Amino acid sequence: MSIGPMNHTAPHGGRTARIGLWGASGSGKTSYLASLFVAVNQTQGRWNIVGVDKESVDFLAEKTDTLTRRRRFPLKTEGIQHLSWTVMGTTEQTVRERWRKRTETVPLHIQLDMIDAPGGYFKGAEEDEKAGEDLDIDIDFNDAEDASAGGGNTPEDLIDQLTECDGIIYLFDPLRENEHGDEFQHFQWALQNIVHRAAQNGTLDGMHLPHHLAVCITKLDAPKVFHTASKRGCLTVDPDDPYLFPRVRDDKVEDLFRDLGRLSPTRSALMVHDAIKASFHPGRVRYFATSAVGFYLGRRATRFRVADFQNVIPDPDERQKYAIRGDIHPINVLEPLLWLGQQTRR
Repeated sequence: MSIGPMNHTAPHGGRTARIGLWGASGSGKTSYLASLFVAVNQTQGRWNIVGVDKESVDFLAEKTDTLTRRRRFPLKTEGIQHLSWTVMGTTEQTVRERWRKRTETVPLHIQLDMIDAPGGYFKGAEEDEKAGEDLDIDIDFNDAEDASAGGGNTPEDLIDQLTECDGIIYLFDPLRENEHGDEFQHFQWALQNIVHRAAQNGTLDGMHLPHHLAVCITKLDAPKVFHTASKRGCLTVDPDDPYLFPRVRDDKVEDLFRDLGRLSPTRSALMVHDAIKASFHPGRVRYFATSAVGFYLGRRATRFRVADFQNVIPDPDERQKYAIRGDIHPINVLEPLLWLGQQTRR
């Protein structure tokens, strides 16, 4: 599959932020994208998302339908796919004048570009890695000539493209890490290659990468993650949320990342945290606790009930391992993207 040229210039002369999506195989990248359309709609017209080509439109429509109507999780994509969407809205910008500062509303366009490649396209730390446990990474792609010529299909090409992103969304699945304990193995291989490319390209800022990084702890709705956050005193409620869904306090998300890392059988996520600190500017990293499906809300319920919040259950039809119990209510799915767009615009 190939795509036409991508325009990374927003209307009114503003530049479109290029955001890449990064995560180990099975970390929930496709579910994140499928829930993004729902999250955008829930802003009630403040934001919109548009596919830049037919493949991207069809991909998002199919995956969103699977998540919402069929109440199943999208299957992992097979083969190489080059996909791109534009998230459009507005943001507040401070304008400095001679005697004062004022705030004005300006358009913000965020280009979310993705290369979806099977794990086998990536080198692992061990020669005998099992299929399906290799690194799986979704990243920015903006070189149309290489794409049409069949480029971008090797690990080196994919790492090159991620290096050129303005911002990165990194998805960390604590349940997957608790089962496999190999998060650092995947993370450090890609990170070392990105740092190497940045050093070669002259974009390394001292000893740090120039990117902004949104670290997303996924599956906040899962009992193990939710109860860990609750016991650590990390939860709060947004009073403007009509359903009073719990969220992790902004000043506690990084602490929760470390706590979940300590629960891993190999504690490898703790090394991921250390690697992030070593390779990214502290002021360019922010942690989020997210959920693609959110918490369960009964048909007659008007707000969150801690006694009955589990929205992912064993599939009663046994077609898949899990099914979605009710409507989805994405938590912090759009927010990392908007934060990266605002930061890279500055």
